[in-house]
Amino acid sequence: MKTTRNQGKPLPQVHIGLNDARVLLTMVTAYLLYLRKAVPSSPKQEMQLRVLRGVQQRLAALLASPRQQEVTPIWLTHQELRLLDEAMSGYVQLVCALVPASRQRDETLREIEGFRDTLSGFQATPVMLK
Repeated sequence: MKTTRNQGKPLPQVHIGLNDARVLLTMVTAYLLYLRKAVPSSPKQEMQLRVLRGVQQRLAALLASPRQQEVTPIWLTHQELRLLDEAMSGYVQLVCALVPASRQRDETLREIEGFRDTLSGFQATPVMLK
């Protein structure tokens, strides 16, 4: 557990690997494309795009860094976690609609659902990449 200076409250941490971060970046990027192309413009959609673009940019910058540390925190707000959950759910729906059923597809979707479950247990949390 980690405590913040301002609140003194312990914050839970979840650890994900750099490969998981790459996969998360891929899912967010695909979901952003879907939001821009298939979802009618609205204030909600604009907010989703703005927030998820921020997460996308932070993940991309972190993964592109030549100084990737074994464990690097990415701080995610409750709103970002909620929208990441929506993005992963949307990605799963797109894959189900576009990719023919196979054992590999189903295993991948189960892994994504497991990752969603892990992230859904946190509110405002540092996600540690390793």
